[in-house]
Amino acid sequence: MSIKDSANTIVNNLPDDASWNDLVKALIKEKKITLGMTDIEIAQDELSEADISTIIARLQGSQAMPDDMRNTKVYHPSDAVTLGMVAGVVAIFFSLVFPPIAWASALVALVAGIYGLSKSQPKAWVPILMSAVSIVPMFFIVG
Repeated sequence: MSIKDSANTIVNNLPDDASWNDLVKALIKEKKITLGMTDIEIAQDELSEADISTIIARLQGSQAMPDDMRNTKVYHPSDAVTLGMVAGVVAIFFSLVFPPIAWASALVALVAGIYGLSKSQPKAWVPILMSAVSIVPMFFIVG
């Protein structure tokens, strides 16, 4: 049976008042489309209406999310904030391993965060917090 014959059979078996959703449900039920289906759902011999509704809900839910899963409308990092965050991560990582690198990185993160705050850049407080987190353990070790 060709794909045209198969499609015609599915369409002809639909009621006259069928909607596009009914067609999609029929295609999923016949497993002509497997988009949004798990391997278990594909392997099942027959899908219930609840299974089909779950698949369609999964497809509709995935359309609402951006492709890269980030909310880019809210956060646009600037160079100073990004530099500060990278320096903060380095400072935290090296705070107990090799303190001189942590001190230098914490200083860079602190300066970048203060610069970001002075320019009213979003999330500029994060590098300042990261530098504090990396320096505070040093005071306890030294003291």
